[in-house]
Amino acid sequence: MRDRVRHPRALRAALAALATALLALTTACVSIPTSGSVNPGLAEAPDQPVDLDVFARGPQPGATQQQILDGFIDAAASPSGNYEIARQFLTEEFSDVWEADTGVTIDVLADRSFTPVSTDVIRAQAVPAASLAPNGQYLESLAGAPLQLEYRFQQVDGEWRISSAPSGVLMDETNFQLVYRDYTLAFFDPQFRFVVPDVRFFAGRDSAQTSIVRALLAGPAEWLAPGVVSAFPEDLTLDPGTVPVSNGVAEVSLAGAAFDNLRTVQLMQYQLEQSLQSVRNVDDVQLSLNGVVQSSPELTDRPERSPRVDPRPVVYDGQAFGHLAATGAEVSPIGGISDQVVGLAPTGAALGPDGTAAAVRAADGVWLVREDAEQELLDPRAGLIVPALDVDGIVWSVPADAPDQLAWFASDGGEGNQIGVPWTASRIVSLQVSRDGTRLVALLAEGSRTRVVAASIQRDEAGRPLGLGPVALELAGTAAAPIDVAWLDPGTVGTLTQSAGGEPRLALQELGAPSDPGEGPAGAVQVDGANSIRDLRVLTSDGDIATRAGVGWQVQSRDVVFLATQQTD
Repeated sequence: MRDRVRHPRALRAALAALATALLALTTACVSIPTSGSVNPGLAEAPDQPVDLDVFARGPQPGATQQQILDGFIDAAASPSGNYEIARQFLTEEFSDVWEADTGVTIDVLADRSFTPVSTDVIRAQAVPAASLAPNGQYLESLAGAPLQLEYRFQQVDGEWRISSAPSGVLMDETNFQLVYRDYTLAFFDPQFRFVVPDVRFFAGRDSAQTSIVRALLAGPAEWLAPGVVSAFPEDLTLDPGTVPVSNGVAEVSLAGAAFDNLRTVQLMQYQLEQSLQSVRNVDDVQLSLNGVVQSSPELTDRPERSPRVDPRPVVYDGQAFGHLAATGAEVSPIGGISDQVVGLAPTGAALGPDGTAAAVRAADGVWLVREDAEQELLDPRAGLIVPALDVDGIVWSVPADAPDQLAWFASDGGEGNQIGVPWTASRIVSLQVSRDGTRLVALLAEGSRTRVVAASIQRDEAGRPLGLGPVALELAGTAAAPIDVAWLDPGTVGTLTQSAGGEPRLALQELGAPSDPGEGPAGAVQVDGANSIRDLRVLTSDGDIATRAGVGWQVQSRDVVFLATQQTD
């Protein structure tokens, strides 16, 4: 089961946790220095992440109100024993009702401040960087407006204790990286062709497997739910309520409906295996249904976890369209496709599944090119962005200045179908569909800010879109100018922007996780993905294709006009 490639931010968090352990015995609550530079490398992290507890101590005799409040916030970084240490800072009555598990506000420690407003009340001001929902979903903060959090105090046997506080936990960014780990839950596209990732964050290294199984039974995140399915029936419960691990085997016992469909049971087992594979000390999963241990044959037609494309980039160099050779010296044409694309004088394109079709932007609109068929003008509207073409052969097209006028066209051509979008913006710069066909990501401009949003795609049995999910997932925004966005792997997108000073910025973000900002090569105009984050490439305004080389960029090819996105083979 241990075949997961860790995201680079997980490596940094693990190293930070290791450094913090050295300070644990001398501090009330573990933290680490936040100064010093870190290069956003793309190397693989160790297979076994470092899991360490955050240590906290209870209230000290004679502590002031501010010291009690500081100690409470620090201790709340340790969820052990249902926040046992943090509850020692509360009055007995309030300790029984304080709801710690309603979510986490992740703030910027340097911007946190405290103001006494009366003899028994202190008001904390926190600037949220993000938040964590009760289901473990990480949510970027959009407004950046300070939160006002009020704490009331009462004396108990001559010592100050907190008698009233907001529900949930306030935690700075550094401690969040130490306490919480990301886990990728597995769901499926409606046709069970692909595994679709749903990232959640959970605390407690010894209970992560229980949190994951409970989250699986509760279903996908709200934004993702319209486009995916689960193998688990809705009326299942975890019985008993925990998932013990014995000799590397996670024992999952479920109760509920009768199970007479072998494939459903196999898919449930596979979904558990895919979701629990990154949990410490879990090497296998034993599934019991209504008290009976399952021993069904292994699933043969497993949903694919990481849909792959041809590792060679697809390019247009002004004269030829096709796969760029590894030497970067020649372009290999795609039979039945390349000549038609070149004949349209393209300004952008997307290559479909198996290379049998392409969606092409030309001067007069978006065209569909298919092998052994006549090219067809799908969308004649003016000002279109480069189209997307998904695994089901659907072409997606939208005018740059009308982000709400998104239309899709079936693989056999025909009239367009406009579809509602869960976003508002003044302009859309780029739109890409994930290789499993369940999600799209849009790069938007709204005033002086850049927004990146993801939405799920609901489809019928034939793969035709029915609508986008009504809730969009907001990814990390920026004040830099938008340039391009691309899928880099099943759950990660790369966003290319340009700062006010003209410097290119390339941020990597796993959907449902913090952004990992970095620098792009000079003159970057397009980002493209292959089969892993390490394989990303960037096209510059000089026509160079650059790939990551250590902490810098290395030119692999020259004289390219544009890169075309690819769908799975």
